[in-house]
Amino acid sequence: MPWYQDVRQRVRFERSARTAYPGLRSSSTGRGLNASVTYTVTVDVPEYEPRRLTISMSNSFEPILNGVVADGPTDSPHRYPGAKLCMWYPSDPTDRRWVADDGLRTLIEHARIHLFKEAWWRETREWLGSQAPHRAGEPKNPK
Repeated sequence: MPWYQDVRQRVRFERSARTAYPGLRSSSTGRGLNASVTYTVTVDVPEYEPRRLTISMSNSFEPILNGVVADGPTDSPHRYPGAKLCMWYPSDPTDRRWVADDGLRTLIEHARIHLFKEAWWRETREWLGSQAPHRAGEPKNPK
């Protein structure tokens, strides 16, 4: 059964996010394994304006992240085409990126940290934290 239709699996995935973000909303389009799941939530970005996240997932046997987009400025060295956030390198080990077992709240926290780094970069042109090399079609490093 796809994860979004499995109530127990979905509750485990969403529970702490719904507690931390009471305004979190979800919707799905399509049915079964062809469904897409969208979460929207407004998050505080420390020292900057709040941002609205749109998180898109595929409804497989576990949540598969398609991307995270935030409202507001998109000028960043770490965005994919379509303004999706580039929060980690796709081939990073699991301890350096989000995996479904981490749950929705952890994914939202990755996005909040990323949005803070982007806002800082827009002010200073300094990216806080490590960066991976990028290939064609991926976001560019600022240096």
